[in-house]
Amino acid sequence: MRHNSTLVTVYIATHNRVDLLLRAVHSVLSQSYSNIELIVADDGSSDNTYEQLKPLIDNNQVVYVKNDTPQGACVARNLAIDIAKGEYITGMDDDDTMEPNRIEHLVTEYRSGNYSCIASSIKERTPQGDIVRKMDVGDVTLNSLLHYNILGNQVLTKTSNLRGIGGFDPKMPAFQDYDTWVRLVAKYGTARKSSVASYVWYTDHAYGRISESSDRRKKAFDLFYAKHEHLMSSAHKSSFVILKRKLVNDSYGTLDFIRHTNKGNWKASLSLFINQNFKFVKYLLDLTRTKLNSK
Repeated sequence: MRHNSTLVTVYIATHNRVDLLLRAVHSVLSQSYSNIELIVADDGSSDNTYEQLKPLIDNNQVVYVKNDTPQGACVARNLAIDIAKGEYITGMDDDDTMEPNRIEHLVTEYRSGNYSCIASSIKERTPQGDIVRKMDVGDVTLNSLLHYNILGNQVLTKTSNLRGIGGFDPKMPAFQDYDTWVRLVAKYGTARKSSVASYVWYTDHAYGRISESSDRRKKAFDLFYAKHEHLMSSAHKSSFVILKRKLVNDSYGTLDFIRHTNKGNWKASLSLFINQNFKFVKYLLDLTRTKLNSK
């Protein structure tokens, strides 16, 4: 395959979810792109993660590193980044999967221009079916990214770029991805988001995600805002009013919608306004998209 001569590192941070982890691992090992280094960064698991991975480790299909005690996903990811041998690097959550052409496509996109990183659209796997989400595709500048996390939870970039910004910030209890992408784009320039939905985001299981913790997200919001406020315009700050209202489940009425909506955040503003005031509309939209994608 084209570009297969360039080594790409894929890291997966995990903690006590070996059943889901194995699904993620095999989706990486099944990529059309052949030259991949897969690192599993174990954040102090107490289950049989190592035993389940051992055949793949012994066969040199997986590199395994582990924190002796749980220290959080950021610390685990940074372990992998520190030892990565790939020129390019990307990650995946242990409860998600990749479509078979994901790495090949991301590398091709990265080489198509002078980008700091490449993200993709996602396929959300729900109990009702798949929903393909292709919002905000195209070039992503720092100005657009500061309105909300357009890039999502995973990107492909140069390993030297991630090391150049110090990797993920362990002090962030949530918003770790968003914080990292802002620092990456601020230092290395415009990113790009592809319309190809090559990342499969699973929301059909009972396992919780760190980002779902309300207290963690509120604390992370304050840390993120303090860290990046100096980069923000008044329009960006309006976007963070919208995000804060969403996090604390505060009301967002017509006057709020008029006051805070701008060119950079109108989608997020409209979404919050509809979700709070016309919930049946969101239900019908998601139901329609699920049926369309199942055909």
